[in-house]
Amino acid sequence: MSRRSVAHVLSLALLYALMVGSFHPVDLALGAVLALGVMRLFPMAGLPPVLSPREHWRRTLHLPRFGWALAVLVAKSCFQVLTVIFGHRDLTNRAGVVDVPMGERTARGVQVSSWVMSLSPGTVLLELDWEKRVMRMHALDASDPEQLLRQQDDFYQRYQRAVFP
Repeated sequence: MSRRSVAHVLSLALLYALMVGSFHPVDLALGAVLALGVMRLFPMAGLPPVLSPREHWRRTLHLPRFGWALAVLVAKSCFQVLTVIFGHRDLTNRAGVVDVPMGERTARGVQVSSWVMSLSPGTVLLELDWEKRVMRMHALDASDPEQLLRQQDDFYQRYQRAVFP
């Protein structure tokens, strides 16, 4: 195992220990096992993309805009879910599954889009179908699938593509 992999395992194990609030050796060992599993399931996540210095700086400059857009998206999604929870909006029988095309996204772009979907309350990634090149997501309000597809594509085109294509 390379030094980089060991560093990733240790950092993920420490993150797990912080999340469970325990640094007991058993918890650290379980965190390391889970970290190895995550690294095995998502092997590309640890590989940095090969970029020219100019491209690296261009993406770095767009990163704050992506971060801000992500924060706004999560805040809006939280508000929408809260309106459902407190009964101001009825979504009975509107939940559903929507297939979002991967389009021109790279493998890393698909990973980030999947993460963004799952981070936003009200939507969660269910499956990545690489053969059909679709990301299957469950949405709390899937009454207008075309609008969901437009929202996903708009976020990718406006904010994510410049940083994680």
